[in-house]
Amino acid sequence: MKAILAALLTGCGSASRYVVLQHPETKQTVECKVDPWGDISYNAQIENCVSAHKQAGYLIVGDSKH
Repeated sequence: MKAILAALLTGCGSASRYVVLQHPETKQTVECKVDPWGDISYNAQIENCVSAHKQAGYLIVGDSKH
């Protein structure tokens, strides 16, 4: 899992940001990502996605921003 997560977060040199969240009970993972070249509000889109999933009980397990 860690190798897959690292590959997702590095993005092969891409400028895109990825946030991976996992539900602690179901272990289901979701990925919030937006191509920054497509829209100047990509940070807000990422934060909205993360916020919605956190409200559903998901926890951040990886963030390419950090």
